[in-house]
Amino acid sequence: MSRKPLVLGVDGGGTKTAGLIADLSGNILARREAGASNPNVVGFEAAAKNLHQLITKCCDDLRCQPNELQSIVLALAGAGKETNRKRIKDSLARLFEDETSKALPITVETDSRAALEGAFGGGPGVVIIAGTGSIVTGKTERREVITVGGWGRILGDEGSGYYIGREALRLVTLVLDGRGGSTKLKELFARKLNWQTRDDLITAVYQDKFELSKLAPLVMEAASDHDLVSQRLLQQAASHLADQARVIVMKMGILRKVGLVMCGGLIDHETVYGNTLHLKIMKMLPQVDVRPPMHSPAHGAVLMAIERSKKG
Repeated sequence: MSRKPLVLGVDGGGTKTAGLIADLSGNILARREAGASNPNVVGFEAAAKNLHQLITKCCDDLRCQPNELQSIVLALAGAGKETNRKRIKDSLARLFEDETSKALPITVETDSRAALEGAFGGGPGVVIIAGTGSIVTGKTERREVITVGGWGRILGDEGSGYYIGREALRLVTLVLDGRGGSTKLKELFARKLNWQTRDDLITAVYQDKFELSKLAPLVMEAASDHDLVSQRLLQQAASHLADQARVIVMKMGILRKVGLVMCGGLIDHETVYGNTLHLKIMKMLPQVDVRPPMHSPAHGAVLMAIERSKKG
């Protein structure tokens, strides 16, 4: 008896990677997790090793071989550039070359695209993603994909954890210079990070390369504790993301209500920042319906793999 055709979808980030095997009807038959697969965080070889492990274990669970999979979609953070997609694909192919009789049907996509597909089950809608970085992406009823933002921390990523952390640190430098800023944030940084002086901040940022996105939760804590300066910072950050969503909604040209999903560790649950963004969107975009996602990004990658399989 022949086995039903199978596909595999992967959602990979800087902390962990989730993989799902499904049939062409979208029924999930196996699921596994592995380590990080963002090549910008762990490097291309380590990312490929974690992906190899994930694919192998998923197949072991179903007692199938990787070369039996009709389509594999790897939706990865850090895969925005074509050169990065090619490197991760080539690195993974080398790990499988002694184990499979043919090249695996691998496609590398961005994690934001998988989040979009999963959020609306392959249909139209808009997704705002805000974690360490940020990006807003949408899909029209004509299946056109539109992206705004996602330029990275130097050129953009407004409204992201990095953006909030950087602006918070600037507000603390103003306090130290006697020019205003947020004394609440200064006190939090001193208590929780032992940043007491000008030298402490300079050393942390320029020598120790402290990850500024880790400051975002402290900003939300200060805002929840009625710090007006932190609240204004979150309002400003939310305005950037809402404006990016506005641009996409206008380009989509959908006359009825447009679905919008908020994803990422900063906004996908009840946080002061998530609530601030939600209210900002409702005010700026009354034609938008903010809703929870239909499926996970990994499921979105499965949907993309099914589509590619059917196209042959």
